[in-house]
Amino acid sequence: MSEVANPPASQDLKNRGAKVSADDDLCVKGVSFAYPGGGPVLKNIDLSISEGEFLCLLGASGSGKTTLLRLFAGLELPSEGKIFWRGKLVAGPSIERGIVFQEYSLFPWLRLKDNVALAVRKSFKGCSKSEARDKADEYLAMVGLWDATRKYPHELSGGMRQRGAIARTLALGSPLLLMDEPFGALDPANRLRLQELLLEIWKSSSPRRTVIFVTHDVDEALFLGDRVVILGACPGRVIGEIAVPFPRPRIPEQIFDQEEFRELRAVISTYYRRDANRQIDECSVLSSYGEGI
Repeated sequence: MSEVANPPASQDLKNRGAKVSADDDLCVKGVSFAYPGGGPVLKNIDLSISEGEFLCLLGASGSGKTTLLRLFAGLELPSEGKIFWRGKLVAGPSIERGIVFQEYSLFPWLRLKDNVALAVRKSFKGCSKSEARDKADEYLAMVGLWDATRKYPHELSGGMRQRGAIARTLALGSPLLLMDEPFGALDPANRLRLQELLLEIWKSSSPRRTVIFVTHDVDEALFLGDRVVILGACPGRVIGEIAVPFPRPRIPEQIFDQEEFRELRAVISTYYRRDANRQIDECSVLSSYGEGI
């Protein structure tokens, strides 16, 4: 662990992921983003994600992680830089890049089965209504909702609604799954159960989907990810990367008790502390400048 006990300075990561590779599903080159009339939300993001990788984007509030996910989905476009999906410029939304939002996003006027069947019919052109409903049953069974297919969203718990949203996104057949803190509103027991369910679905898919999972929870990132990319705040930018060394399948109780896990948490804390010190230093410089005016 000597190489991670002293994490590299953020400038050492500046050019990492800047080249488009045939092995990359998603490539981000020099991306910055700002809303009209506002300050920068993201600055000079360089990143590459390999096919089948489970990448966690870890960052505190204000780090722009949700905005970055929206850029990946094509729901927003960069102010500067470019994003490539399988070699093609991302210029808008695509069924190939499915997204699960933090908010429960099922249509409230449709039964759970019909919510998922809509996605099936979008993915499988020419699919009849009855065929779509049959396939919807399969996806709902995959997330453990075989006994809730005829219920409306308001009749479901938060965890069940989020599982339904995951089933609907899976039904789109998207090779890239974008997840914006999907378990953030759940209690710890349900959160862990859905984390394990997500890993099981990801592991069993063939070909294996690429997953980009946004979180502010360090333990969640280290449990789920093959790699953790750490975002600093104000503006959001990559301040660190960690390759997660734990073999799969992962058993939470075993991983969380490991000394190596605790060391990685400490490394991430070091990245955050550096970034906080940077912000304090910048504020001090601005204050000194203001006093001299």
